[in-house]
Amino acid sequence: MNHLPFSLSDSDLQLVNNFSSQLLGARKKRIALVVQGGGQRGIFTAGVFDAFLEAGFDPFELYVGTSAGALNLSSFISRQHKFGYQFIVDYTTDNEFFNLYKYLSKQKSMNLDWALETVAPGGSLQLDVKTARQVLRHRLALACATRKDTLQDIYLPMFNSDWREVLRASCAIPVIYNQPVNLRDLEWVDGGVSAAVPVKEAWQRGADLVVVVRTEPVQLPEGETSTFNDWREKIETVLPDYIDRLSLNQSIDRVKAIRSDLTQRLEQWKLWNDKPDDDSGNESIEPGDDCSQIITPRNSNWRLLSADNIERFLSITGKGKSAEIIDMLNRYYRSYDELNGFLLNPPDGLKVIQIAPEKALRSRALLSDKDDLEVDYREGKVVGRYFVDHFADILNETTTLTPKH
Repeated sequence: MNHLPFSLSDSDLQLVNNFSSQLLGARKKRIALVVQGGGQRGIFTAGVFDAFLEAGFDPFELYVGTSAGALNLSSFISRQHKFGYQFIVDYTTDNEFFNLYKYLSKQKSMNLDWALETVAPGGSLQLDVKTARQVLRHRLALACATRKDTLQDIYLPMFNSDWREVLRASCAIPVIYNQPVNLRDLEWVDGGVSAAVPVKEAWQRGADLVVVVRTEPVQLPEGETSTFNDWREKIETVLPDYIDRLSLNQSIDRVKAIRSDLTQRLEQWKLWNDKPDDDSGNESIEPGDDCSQIITPRNSNWRLLSADNIERFLSITGKGKSAEIIDMLNRYYRSYDELNGFLLNPPDGLKVIQIAPEKALRSRALLSDKDDLEVDYREGKVVGRYFVDHFADILNETTTLTPKH
């Protein structure tokens, strides 16, 4: 037994105890913490980390995070309780960060630069960089970013002098954030394109045990792929509601025109997505190919658009025939499928625990309701406490990390 799913629904104490007993032994273990992204769904991770901080629990020698996961890692490493919660609830819901109408009308993309300025020295929500660097004296923290030219996942050290640029590279969601990210003579995009759950990097760097914090259930809920129409209805209604809330005084004809365009796009994407797999398996997409050839990995439960992936919808809006975006989407789905198989069946010598929500979170990647964020944060905190209760003593005893902080 080398994989353990851990959520409120996984209450088989015998299974947990059997897994725990396997961790005890004469040989110490190098323990890594790997963190998935997910935009505002990272509120669940913020809850898990606050539970860890409250318990003084951190046996991890290696940290690896992708996108919003790297941001959450930053506050955990800097030992700032409720920092992740405040950043997501107070700042990523601010119109200055993302305004749906201004995005769709091409006035303004996601303002990641503004968000990172708030956590910089002198910002309204400063990261404690000094403390983070002290914590990292005997540890290593890496943020996953994707090289735009090769779509390869690269792991950049966190909390060096260029720490803000590293976070910007890891969080630069294609299309939604349209500013170029140039760092170390390369251009970068969001790390989730190439490694949504960067567990392989931790294994390749010598981890014996990897604790993964997810922002989605380990197994997708049954029937997830049939929820397209319900999700489409939410998307079609959110724009006029959003405009009304912001009192932007748009004409009703303009609102109807935008909604009609979205409906047509969604219906076309559904037709593409419902095409059956052929016998050829995964195919490459050549520049100039029609977007209808987008495919997902065979035998995967994933589809191009799912109820909890609003960011995928936003990243394609108005960009349906972009070969670059097609390449990124194919890279994302293929790498995700491969990583999921790796997580569920780790190689010999590696043990994996996946801390995950019980079911799909109520929050979205963007445009989440604050009440939903609160619910997901509390679930993360409960799961985090539950994990500490079962594993803190064992992991603190078996970690190779010395001295402990």
